Amino acid sequence: MENTCKAAVFTGKEKIELQNIKKPKPKSNEVLVKLKTCALCTWEQRVYQGINKVDFPFIGGHEQAGIIVEIGSDIDKTLWDAGDNVVVGLLTSCEECEKCRIGEEGNCENFSYESFVGGLDIRGMGGLSQYLAVPISKIFKIEGDLSYQEAALTEPLSCVVHSIEIADIQLGETVIVIGAGIMRAFHAVLARNKGARVIISEPNQSRIDLMKTLGFEEFIKPDFEDAIDQSLELTDGKGADVVLSTVGISKLAEEAVQMSSLYGRVVLYSSYHPDTPISISPNRIHKRMTKLMGSANSNTRDFITAMKLLNERVIGVKPFIYGTYELDEIEEAIQKAIDPNNYRVIVQMT
Repeated sequence: MENTCKAAVFTGKEKIELQNIKKPKPKSNEVLVKLKTCALCTWEQRVYQGINKVDFPFIGGHEQAGIIVEIGSDIDKTLWDAGDNVVVGLLTSCEECEKCRIGEEGNCENFSYESFVGGLDIRGMGGLSQYLAVPISKIFKIEGDLSYQEAALTEPLSCVVHSIEIADIQLGETVIVIGAGIMRAFHAVLARNKGARVIISEPNQSRIDLMKTLGFEEFIKPDFEDAIDQSLELTDGKGADVVLSTVGISKLAEEAVQMSSLYGRVVLYSSYHPDTPISISPNRIHKRMTKLMGSANSNTRDFITAMKLLNERVIGVKPFIYGTYELDEIEEAIQKAIDPNNYRVIVQMT
């Protein structure tokens, strides 16, 4: 068996190259996963652009799926074996800190994008490597005919599952989703599956057109109308029961609070770049009994839920896959992913 494998390595701002690296070896309690696909998240795009600062060299990628090709001696073969198709997730959580032990691995106290993971000797999340050595606590089984391309979106879907659970959407409630990029679209789809009326605020007509093909009918177009006024008009002056602010712009976080109803819940989902403070009336929060909440990352339970949603075809993610590129086309793939008009770009390892 070869001792090296290929990986796409960030070597500097706007520099990424294919390298031969040391192939990881699984420990007795690990499996060796041959990655088949990795989706390019906004995080990797920001690393490439120099917005997210990391020490180079760096291997990005955390939305990944593949197949087990080797198992450690301590692994129960009745549960996991070579040939199992899996999603890899939560590699950067330590499993030892208080946050991990209470089930909030997404907020691991030792979390770092620049950890050494997967048995690799280069820092990073590892998804743009052909192989990873992974503890079984970090893998989730793909079932049925779910493709590797679709399965790669389990991680982003799990983050939205986390957000939707925090929002505690009830049957018949009105939900406003700010934005219709891929993560925002997932919010809309899952909110509708909760039995809610969903209104989407989005300026991009092509994204609106896509959401219409998925059955959404009510939209706010903030480039042409005042989003707050329109939200009140669509809700008979009451505002929305839940507002999911999923775009990392501080002004939109302010507007989200003003769109909410009495007892409204507002979830700030996205990370904010730049992290500009917002102005909110404490009296409004007080008098309207608004719940203002944040949501970040996901935990093991969210991963399991997301995997079920995909395996059982409760939701479909194919409309949100822009295209698939080979690993040696990584430069082109990154450029396509950065284009805001495109949804997820998938890198295929073989």
